[in-house]
Amino acid sequence: MKRLVTTMLFAGLTVMLVGGLANAQHSDDYCGPLKILLQSAKDGFAQAQNVKLPGAKLCNVEKDTRSYGCMWSFEKSAAVAANYQKMLQSVHACFPAMSPRQSHSERGTIHMEYDFGKGEPLIDISRGRPGSEAGDWYSIDIVAP
Repeated sequence: MKRLVTTMLFAGLTVMLVGGLANAQHSDDYCGPLKILLQSAKDGFAQAQNVKLPGAKLCNVEKDTRSYGCMWSFEKSAAVAANYQKMLQSVHACFPAMSPRQSHSERGTIHMEYDFGKGEPLIDISRGRPGSEAGDWYSIDIVAP
């Protein structure tokens, strides 16, 4: 009996450790590219052409708005909500000293803005209103100064 309990305890701790490492890896998957994109915003996103954030459906540079954006879309609101929360956690882990400012657009879009100060790019993480005509989505935009 003791052997079974010990084995189960060890297995449970292993699963927790692997899960924790997977979450840390998820943060790292976004942190490196985000830092590259923030630096690239200062030179017109020349370096951003080959950068794509994990799982994004679409990423591109918008010359007219001087921004780089990626969009994720899902068929189910629960998947959007869960992945959106993971994105927020990843960005916070990447930039722990920053406090995002939250706002809502007239269309109901939630915006979380990480403003790095005057002359620096900002990160805008947006979440569409669940059940809207546009579907369930979230996006991240890096806007040049």
